[in-house]
Amino acid sequence: MGIIFSRRSEFEEVDVGKTWYRITTQTSHAYSKAGTKSKVSVNLLGKNGIKSTGYFELGNNNKFQAGKLEHFDVLVDDVGLPVIVKIQLADQSKVDEWFCDQITVNLIANGLQANFPVHDWVLNGTEVTRGDAVLPQKITDPYVQSLRKREIENNLSLFQWIARPNSGDSLWGLPRFVDSSRLDTLPLLFKRMTARQIQRDKNYRSIGVQLLLNKIITCTCPMNSLQSYHKMAEGYHLERQNLNYLDDWDTDEGMGRQVLTGINPLMVSRCTSLPDYFNVTNDDVKGFLSSNRMLEEEIQAGKIYISDYKELLEGVERNVVNGKELYCPDAVGLFYVNDEGKFLPIAIQLVPGDRGYLFTPEDNNRWLLAKMYFRCAGSSQHLWVNHFLVTHGVMEPFSVAIFRCLPRPHPVYKLLRPHLQTVSAINHEAREILIRPESPGNQIISVCASALVRKTFETLTLDDLHIPNRLKKQGIDDPSLLPNNYYRDDALALWKIMDKFVGSVLRYYYKSDADVYEDHELQTWAEDVAKSGLGWHDDNTRGMPTRITTVDKLVEICLILMFTSSVQHAAVNFGQFQNYKFVPNSPSSMRLPPPKKTETVTDELIMESLPGANVAMKAAAFTFALSAFYPDEIYLGQYPDRLFNDIAVLEMMEEYRQALAEVSRKIRKRNESLKHPYTFLLPEFVPNNIAI
Repeated sequence: MGIIFSRRSEFEEVDVGKTWYRITTQTSHAYSKAGTKSKVSVNLLGKNGIKSTGYFELGNNNKFQAGKLEHFDVLVDDVGLPVIVKIQLADQSKVDEWFCDQITVNLIANGLQANFPVHDWVLNGTEVTRGDAVLPQKITDPYVQSLRKREIENNLSLFQWIARPNSGDSLWGLPRFVDSSRLDTLPLLFKRMTARQIQRDKNYRSIGVQLLLNKIITCTCPMNSLQSYHKMAEGYHLERQNLNYLDDWDTDEGMGRQVLTGINPLMVSRCTSLPDYFNVTNDDVKGFLSSNRMLEEEIQAGKIYISDYKELLEGVERNVVNGKELYCPDAVGLFYVNDEGKFLPIAIQLVPGDRGYLFTPEDNNRWLLAKMYFRCAGSSQHLWVNHFLVTHGVMEPFSVAIFRCLPRPHPVYKLLRPHLQTVSAINHEAREILIRPESPGNQIISVCASALVRKTFETLTLDDLHIPNRLKKQGIDDPSLLPNNYYRDDALALWKIMDKFVGSVLRYYYKSDADVYEDHELQTWAEDVAKSGLGWHDDNTRGMPTRITTVDKLVEICLILMFTSSVQHAAVNFGQFQNYKFVPNSPSSMRLPPPKKTETVTDELIMESLPGANVAMKAAAFTFALSAFYPDEIYLGQYPDRLFNDIAVLEMMEEYRQALAEVSRKIRKRNESLKHPYTFLLPEFVPNNIAI
């Protein structure tokens, strides 16, 4: 039993075998209920767990409040600089938790100090090792080995996979997720931080009020023109929005800009030959090519690009709302890079294989409506595939498996936790509000969410998330052929910086391929992700190896996860409101099937084809909620939770931050000359994780 004093000077003599320690505790500020009223006791263990101070209490019941840093000087048995700290909450009449960020132990006699990162909820008790990251095969202390094993066993019970659904269930065929029937039953570590929950609730209240006001507005002022749709978004206000983003929405240049560098920038590929079902000819487009060049000639020159939704959307269920089917074409669009470097649409076919639905810029009102139908196809693909599936959905199996299989001292855990911890909470809401067939979000969009996600996930591979490979595969990696692709330029710049950082950190711990191969905790994680997470329903591991055998492969996987959870998510998420708030710019659904080229398209037909007021209101509301930044957002390069203690890694983090700052400077300098600045990937606007 130890003796605790506020000032050590009260004692001039120290009993033989005892020494003074200063214990510093940091209670998290991230949760309003992070503090505890329980008495907190700790037990310091020396090397191999042989020497122990035994449990001693720290202070009184009012010490451990949210956000508070407390110091305790204690006279206890001398165990040297401790290797392990055990924490115990005193028995209370009701269940109590304490979110402890860190405990620091200072051996006062010689000034040595050891940090013990916790960054977790302590229920009855826990035990933690020093903050130094270490591979399991490098551990020589048998007690530490045993502790890591016990931690993993405990985590396997805390973070359980959802049970396998039946093949007819709406969530069948999706990436696997954590087992939780309700948001409030998520594992504690996956729950939202208090400031984020408060902001979310505030946004939802604001949305409720605005929806009511919009209903009143549409009752008194019916929607009878395209400009009427602006009313649906006037009550919403977000920071960091490009206010002139839509000023040229109805022009070919404006549409081309949004397709190339908007919120869905990976749906363009270089056209090397026209698909059989795309019936465009040279005669159709020769008037839109520079100097009357031939279409085939421009294809060979690398100036023709295609955006093809046929293969993706064909055969996928469309939603039926109030007995009426919502329409979305399996559209194909052809784009041209002219001599000025502008990216322009020159042909759109709304029914593949039928020239009666082929439109070009000379079709006037028919062309404007064709562009709306084309953008509708892009909306479904963006919302359900490039946004939900490729960022939110695929990241959750990696997240769940990390918390199941890797203990706190593992370097991969420390590296990836800041990027993966938050995804389960937002995904739980997304599945209920957006993905299930009966959900309100799904019913304002033409294509059934779960059906499209299921179809796409069948063929998705990890390499699809490797952005440099994907850009090259799609033929959009060359700035000399495809200029002004600011997403590509900024994404590749950030990928390069992140690659260097991830490689430096991991190679600091993994000196050889043998170190990777012999890391049994890492291999268990890889197998859990591949078999239980990604391939849980069809045994297709989607390019994720069940064993990682090289340092290079480990770096690649971790880089993909970090990039997808931060940069790629920012690219496809935070511009949603400015893209979807004005429905004619990018409709989420259409009420009528597309007209043929021979039909007359009037302003009245365009209004009848576009979604009505109810869908327009909800589209603005949903995308407003999805585009908001949290007040406590953590951005690229910021690591408020000090998970790594190694000085070398902390120096790598500083180099990483400096490199990000240089990228930011270059982006801002470029944007000064742009009428429509591309800001989605400014590092200071890119959250570290997926939380919204």
